[in-house]
Amino acid sequence: MPIVSGPSASRAAAAAARTVVAGTARLFAAWCTGPPLPEAADRRCEGVADLAARRASVAQSLFFTAGLTATLIELDDDDPGLRGRVEQSEMIYDGANAFVRVADSWTGFGLVDPDGPRGPNDPLWPLDALFGAGDEAVEIGPEAVRGVPAMRYRLAVDLARADAALPAGVSVPPGRIAG
Repeated sequence: MPIVSGPSASRAAAAAARTVVAGTARLFAAWCTGPPLPEAADRRCEGVADLAARRASVAQSLFFTAGLTATLIELDDDDPGLRGRVEQSEMIYDGANAFVRVADSWTGFGLVDPDGPRGPNDPLWPLDALFGAGDEAVEIGPEAVRGVPAMRYRLAVDLARADAALPAGVSVPPGRIAG
């Protein structure tokens, strides 16, 4: 696999700053262990972000992914109200804090300094991590993303560099981070 430096790597390394300058972004987050592009059952959340305010509002599968939530509902057919309680919830990520609305109640998580680093479950955490992108990228090859031809790259992200580049810093999730 060819290592790419120059324009392609520079574009990848600058993607975080370009995205933040755009001001707002539509969000789609997923967890998947299979194909590189997530399937519908891998969906975790979808919403919008105000990047300047460090705030995101998303509809989120309460139990990790849409697929896992559907499995949970199928396993407990005895509770007809379960579907409405677990299918989706509204989440607001506000800096380092998160709030979840289930039914008519809001609950706060990680209620710490709102100017602190985002937690790794925040859908905007990968954007913060991207501030540590290196200057080299590995070209994986072409593929279609939602029907549009694209080139796939792999690059290293230095979380210490990202932490230094952001006023709020970057939190590091527990466990192994290499992929």
